[in-house]
Amino acid sequence: MDLLLKAERFCAYQERCRFEVEKKLRERKAKPNEISKILSSLEEDGYLNDERYTKNFASGKFRIKRWGKNKIRAELRMKKISEDLISNALDGIDEEEYFKTIQHLINKKSREVKSQNSKDKTRKILMFLLSRGFESELIWRVLKKDPETSSG
Repeated sequence: MDLLLKAERFCAYQERCRFEVEKKLRERKAKPNEISKILSSLEEDGYLNDERYTKNFASGKFRIKRWGKNKIRAELRMKKISEDLISNALDGIDEEEYFKTIQHLINKKSREVKSQNSKDKTRKILMFLLSRGFESELIWRVLKKDPETSSG
């Protein structure tokens, strides 16, 4: 069971989801029934837990990378994480901290954007935050509170 040991090391090095481990095992030419046994063993031994992975991923990407919920959700979907786990992880993000992050990013981008036209400046800030995965209605809510960046 050389593959099991390698999979355990792979999971011990960094939190992994089932999809990542399965992909790694396929790359190593493991047979489907072998992959199934290894994944079961990893889950039983606590090396692999998609719920734990999802919560860590969501909080880390939000706190460290300052990603919005839309971007986090999209990344987790690509890793074949269930919608229930994704929703639970995103619900774990503190709402007040989320709004403060949006405000912080608006203020930071506002200082960087050199446009004199307030509508153009607002558009650039909006596009930046959308690319970070924040929800447009929340961005607008925060922008309207900030007289420095709002266009009207």
